[in-house]
Amino acid sequence: MYRVNCKIFFFSIVPTTFFLLFFPSTCLVLSGHQAEAEVVSRSPVSSPNSDTLQKVLLSKQALKEKLLEAEKELKKEKTEVRQEALRAEIQEISSRIQALDSDFESIVSGVDPAEFSVITENVDWQQELRELLSPILEETRKMTARPREMEALRKQVALYQKRINLTDNAIKNIQQHINGADSETMKKELNPLLFSRQQRHDELKARLAAVQQQLAEKEQNKVSILHSIKAIFREFFKSRGLNFLLALSAFFVVFLLMRETQRLIHKRTRLGRLGEHRSFLLRLTLIVYYLLTFLIAVTAFVLVLYLSGDWVLLGLAFLFLFGVVWTSKQTLPKFWEQAQLLLNLSTVREGERIIYQGLPWRVMALNLYTRLHNPDLRGGMIRLPLSALIGLESRPFYTDEPWFPTKTGELIELSDGTIGTIALQTPEQVVLDTRGGARKTYATLTFLGLNPINYSVNSFAVFTDFGIDYACQPDITRTIPDLLHAYIIKALEIKEYGPDLIELIVDFKTAAASSLNLLIFAKFQGSQAENYFALSRFLQQAAVDACSEYGWGIPFTQVTLHQAESLIALDEK
Repeated sequence: MYRVNCKIFFFSIVPTTFFLLFFPSTCLVLSGHQAEAEVVSRSPVSSPNSDTLQKVLLSKQALKEKLLEAEKELKKEKTEVRQEALRAEIQEISSRIQALDSDFESIVSGVDPAEFSVITENVDWQQELRELLSPILEETRKMTARPREMEALRKQVALYQKRINLTDNAIKNIQQHINGADSETMKKELNPLLFSRQQRHDELKARLAAVQQQLAEKEQNKVSILHSIKAIFREFFKSRGLNFLLALSAFFVVFLLMRETQRLIHKRTRLGRLGEHRSFLLRLTLIVYYLLTFLIAVTAFVLVLYLSGDWVLLGLAFLFLFGVVWTSKQTLPKFWEQAQLLLNLSTVREGERIIYQGLPWRVMALNLYTRLHNPDLRGGMIRLPLSALIGLESRPFYTDEPWFPTKTGELIELSDGTIGTIALQTPEQVVLDTRGGARKTYATLTFLGLNPINYSVNSFAVFTDFGIDYACQPDITRTIPDLLHAYIIKALEIKEYGPDLIELIVDFKTAAASSLNLLIFAKFQGSQAENYFALSRFLQQAAVDACSEYGWGIPFTQVTLHQAESLIALDEK
């Protein structure tokens, strides 16, 4: 067992380690190439120019001389205002000298000195989130640009029409005041106002015409919805659609490869034959392997998007993963219960008996898809997701414990009076061949609810009554039962029913109105269940033959009439 555990641990961890090392190393190599490219791009194409360096040094020397003069003047100056001005000038000259020093070092070494400076900044999560979502918002803005533009133009048309109506009303009101004015002074004041409103009116009409022209052009160039959808899909699959398909392919290739690796390990080693005898370490290793399979597949998906530089899909992927992690806190108890099932530490355990949907099953293996088996049902192997077993309970079972009350070919009788032979029994239905030859179908749970009596298991008995005439009354309790018993046994042996006969009882039962009744009880092996009705008829036949052999009378129903004395006297007269 220890060697088996070591094997599964080795064969499952090695592929996992390979993927964990391969993908990050690929990222590091690609990132390294990008960094080298950046360094090369920043490195000088040719050797440093001596004239440029000389100019930098001369400028630096001039600034230093100017700095010394400013410092001397600052020492001599007495006024506060002039001192502040000189300090600001000295600070500016010092900054310029530092900039020249940085330029000189950058020209000589080919490396920006700012790369070596320590930058400390606080992380602004809102800004980071804004930068992450900005590509997505930008793409959304591009997709909805045309409808938004048309809606904005419609709003402008409505706005200009409203303003034109207001301007018309204003012009009418001003014109009425001009017409009703008595003095020239009033008209001089109103005429410029009227002129400005008319100019405003013409300007609004011109703007309205321009906007309506733009809107007409937009609507004229409008394409059908089907064409727009085709264009969107065509553009999508040229760039992002291709990246998405590649990332999705990477996810499934890695996932299926890991699953296939596990399947081959189970097939080529003894692990697949251990079944319910798997140890705790082996089960724990499988759970870790399942988790790593999912994580590595997700890593491959994100890595393809990262290498393609598609930040929109990458942002959507991170948002999706964030949503999964955020909602996992609610589903974590359910995952924990499933992990307990996989570790064989929960209420359902491998190799035990469980009742699922009213039928008994044996738990063959607890995996992500659990196999349940009922050996007495055709098609009695089902696969269930692990979550379907949460809340159920299993128990150990005995070797002789039945998994179903009947088997194919057995004769049964149901509480509704149906008698027939089992033709088919599955987890969904039970089909009976009735005595008349017709087929009757029951739902499996309905069949079990009718409490089937199985005549084919162990043994069964046939009961029948046989009446003899009252003339045989002296021998009915003495010699007749023994003689009839021996005759029936001989007849059964001749008919080849004898080997399956377990017990035969012939005894006096009741004294009826016109006959003395005997009870014939015959018990047979279950292999004769198909002859159940034939045996009942055969016992009656053997009893009749015995009566003919020994001269016993078989009675028939008799009716005795008793007349009153008055009627007898009347009859005599």
